[in-house]
Parts: sequence; structure tokens; C-alpha cells
Amino acid sequence: MNAVRADNTEEAKRLIKLGADANCRTSPNGWSALHFAVRNGNVEIVEALLQAGADPNYTGTMEGQTGSIISEKPMEIAQSALDLVKQVPPSSMEETLRQGGLDDVALLKSMKDATAADRYQKVVEALAKVTGES
Repeated sequence: MNAVRADNTEEAKRLIKLGADANCRTSPNGWSALHFAVRNGNVEIVEALLQAGADPNYTGTMEGQTGSIISEKPMEIAQSALDLVKQVPPSSMEETLRQGGLDDVALLKSMKDATAADRYQKVVEALAKVTGES
């Protein structure tokens, strides 16, 4: 979970190969490792988790949190991120995210990167292959 949240591709893939739980849900908000890989727009980790059996339909909901942002499926997060990076220029992304209370280092780095739209599109496509959603 820590490697995925920190967007450390090599470490995450290494741990997955060693048998780390692809459906790990140890974060306080109930998100799985797949949620964080999707949020970071990291298609390599997304694909590794899916190949290891991560559940793309898990909503990340903990008791009492239904209907909040954290109860979204990975595909919903990926599509929202893709929509955002298509609408907000990289030079304004950090300010936009911080205004929304999103100041996670990995997320800021990922979403203000010039390749963000391509990466999130690939994440959406990887999830669509597994879920049948488009």
C-alpha cells in the first residue's frame, strides 16, 4: 500500500510479484491499493494489480461513508481524473487541487505532469478491459 500510494512503480511491482495482497485495504478511508494507483495515474501499477487479482469494482466504502467521494470505484476516479487533466492546464493544476483540499505529493506530481492526460487515458482503458465499462 505504501509503495502504491507513493507512486513507487518498481517497489510496488516487486512486492506484488512477491505475493503482496492486490486487494489490500489498509488506508483509513477504505481505499484499496488499486484506488491509489488509479488516482496517481500509474498504468503500470494498475495493470500489475489487476493481473494479481485486484477487484476493480470495489467501492472503497467503509461503514458510514456511503455516498462520499471515497466510495467511488476505481473507474470513476480514473474518469474524473482524466476529465480534470483535460480541462485544467498543468501550470494551474497544483493550485486547483490545493483549492479542493487535495495536497498529496504523489497526486500533485502526477496530475500536473504534461503526460497526465495520456496516462489517465491508459488507466481508463486498462480498467475498461477488465470491467467492460467505457
